[in-house]
Amino acid sequence: MRDEQFIRGAIPMTKSEIRAVSLSKLELERNSVVYDIGAGTGSVSVEAARLVPGGHVYAFEREDEGCRLIRANAEKFEIANLTVVRGSAPESLEGMPKPDCVFVGGTGGRFREILDAVFEKNPLVRVVINVISLESLTDAINYFKGHELDPEVICVQVSRANLRGRHHMMQALNPIYVLSAGGVPEEDRQVGTEDMQKMQRQETDGAAIPRILIAAPCSGSGKTVITAGLLALFQRRGIRCVSFKCGPDYIDSMFHRYVLGVPGCNLDSFFLGREQVMELFAEKSRGSELAVMEGVMGYYDGVGGNTLQASSYEIAEITRTPVILVVDAKSSSLSVAAQVKGFLEYQPDSRIMGVILNRASKEAERRLRTKLEELGVACLGAVPVCPEAELTDRHLGLTIPEKQEQLCKRLEKLADKLEECLSVDRLLVIAGKAGQLPEETKRERELVKAEAPRRRMGVARDEAFCFYYQENLEFLQENGWDLVEFSPLLDSRLPENLDGILLGGGYPECYADKLSQNTSMLADIREAAAGGVKILAECGGFLYLHRTLEDMEGKSCPMAGVIDGDGFRTERLSRFGYIELTQADEKLKAGIRGHEFHYWDSTNPGTAMGARKPSSNRGWDCMHRTETILAGFPHLYYRSAPSWILQFLNGGQRS
Repeated sequence: MRDEQFIRGAIPMTKSEIRAVSLSKLELERNSVVYDIGAGTGSVSVEAARLVPGGHVYAFEREDEGCRLIRANAEKFEIANLTVVRGSAPESLEGMPKPDCVFVGGTGGRFREILDAVFEKNPLVRVVINVISLESLTDAINYFKGHELDPEVICVQVSRANLRGRHHMMQALNPIYVLSAGGVPEEDRQVGTEDMQKMQRQETDGAAIPRILIAAPCSGSGKTVITAGLLALFQRRGIRCVSFKCGPDYIDSMFHRYVLGVPGCNLDSFFLGREQVMELFAEKSRGSELAVMEGVMGYYDGVGGNTLQASSYEIAEITRTPVILVVDAKSSSLSVAAQVKGFLEYQPDSRIMGVILNRASKEAERRLRTKLEELGVACLGAVPVCPEAELTDRHLGLTIPEKQEQLCKRLEKLADKLEECLSVDRLLVIAGKAGQLPEETKRERELVKAEAPRRRMGVARDEAFCFYYQENLEFLQENGWDLVEFSPLLDSRLPENLDGILLGGGYPECYADKLSQNTSMLADIREAAAGGVKILAECGGFLYLHRTLEDMEGKSCPMAGVIDGDGFRTERLSRFGYIELTQADEKLKAGIRGHEFHYWDSTNPGTAMGARKPSSNRGWDCMHRTETILAGFPHLYYRSAPSWILQFLNGGQRS
C-alpha cells in the first residue's frame, strides 16, 4: 500500500518499503494473532490485518493522536479485525491473547521489558524489530542471542526520486535495520500449516483430524490433570474438541465430559479389534477440529503386564497419533532425559513427539530443554507444582466431577497456568502431523428390525451410580432401547412402563444409608425383578440388588434383596483388571469382555459364568444370570460380544 493512502498526522509512520520487508519477515498465516507495538499511524496494523482475514491484529500505541489515526485508517480501509490498545507496553499487553507474530516499531526505550513480556506469552512467537541506530542494533542482537535465538539481520537502504528543477535526483532515506527471530520451526510449520488451518476454519473427517495422545511413564504422573486442563484451554480458544480415554477407565472420561459438555469415549484394543478401534475413533471424531486422547497407566503397559496389547502405545499405533509424554520431573534433573531416551528407543516407532515436564520449574525446563530436543522431541514446557494442578483422591481413584469443589473454576485456573507454561501452539502443530487413517469402512451394527416397537430402559444416574461406558449406552439406543434416567437416591419411584433397568457402577457404599431409606424405590426394584423386567447390574449396581450392603463406617444397610447375598468391604482390591467371560452351556458361549475394579465383595458373587484373566491361568466364578437378570461385578463392554448381549436383552420379552 502507498504511504499516501494513509491518513497521517505528526506521528511517525513506517514507510511502505520497510513495511513490505517487515511484513514478509513476520511470516503471517491467515489465522495469526498479531501485535503491532508502537503502532504509530497504524500502517503496519492495517496491512497486517488484510493479510490475516481469519486472525486479529492488536495495535498498541501510547499517544492519543496515534490511537485516533489508527482508528481512522482502520475505518477508511474497512478493517474489522483490528483492535487499538491505548497505553504503554509492556503494561498494555496484560490480558491480551497470546500472539503468534509481533512487530516492534517503537519501544520508548523499554524493548527488553517488552520482549520479555512477549516471549513470556509465547516462547515460539515470531518477532520483527525495526531499529535505526547501531547501538539499538547491538542491543537487539545481544538480547536475541541471550535467549538462544539467532536473529536474521538485514539493512534496508531506500532512495526515492525527487524533482529538482528539471531533473529527478535520488534522495536516500535513513537506513533501517530489520531484525527477525523466533517462530515455529520451519519443519513444523511446513508439515502442520494445512492441518492447523483446518483445525481453526472447517470441519474435518475423522480420518484426517489433528490429534494427540497424552501419555506418561507411569500412573500418577499427571496425565488426567494435564489432559483436563488442555481440554479447558482448547475449549476457551474455540477449538471443537472430542476426547477419548485409552483403556477401560470410566472415571477420567467423566472429567473430559465435564469440561467438554459432551460424552467422552473409550478406545480399548482388548475390548475391540484393531479395525473396530480405528472405526470408533473415526466415527466419534467426525465434525471436530481436534481429538485429545488420554493414555492409560504407563505408555507401554498392556494386558497381563508383559504385553503391548491395549496399551496407550498400541492405541497410538492403531490411530496413527502423535504422543506427548508427561514426565513427573519433581525429583529429577538430567535423569529425565535418560528416561525419555529409553521410552523413545523401546519401540522403533514410539510416536513420541513432545515432552511436558510436570511438577518442574522454569529453571529445570531451561536446563533440560536442549538435552531433550537433542533426542528429537519437542520440549513443550514445564508445569510447576501448584494448587490448580491438584485433584483430590478417593478409594476408587479420582472423585467424580460433581464432588470436586468448584471444579469449573479450578479447571479455568489450570487452563491459565498451561497457557502460561506450555507452548500450546507448538503442541497443535504436532497434532497436525497425525497420519491419515486408512479409508473408513462402515461399522456393522446389530439393529432390531425397523418395525419392532421401541422399549424403555431405566438408567440409574446420580452420585451413587455413575460409571457407564458411553458406547454401551449408544449400543442400547441403536438396538431399540429408549433410555430414561432415574435416581435411586432422590426419586421415590421408578419411571413408568419400563422394559429394562440398567444399574451401573459407582459409589453406593458411600450412600448406603440414604439408598436404604428410599424404601419405595427398593420396593419398585423388587417388583420389577419379580415381574420379568430385564435387569443389567454391574459392580455398584450389583451390590444395590443385594440383601444388605456395608457402608463406609461398617454399618450393614438393607438393600433391594433381589440377590440373596450381602455386600461387604475388603481391605484391598478384590479383583482388578481385564477379564473374558465364559459360560458352561456352549449354546450360550459368551466371549464378552469386561473389567473389574472394586474394594467391596459379596457373599454371593454368582457362579453362572467364569471370568478368566488374559495372559494368565487365573480365573474365578462370577455373575448371576437368569432369563431376566444379568448381574455381577464385571463392567461389561457390550460391543465386544454384541450378539451375546442382544440374546439376553431380546430373549423372553414380555408381551
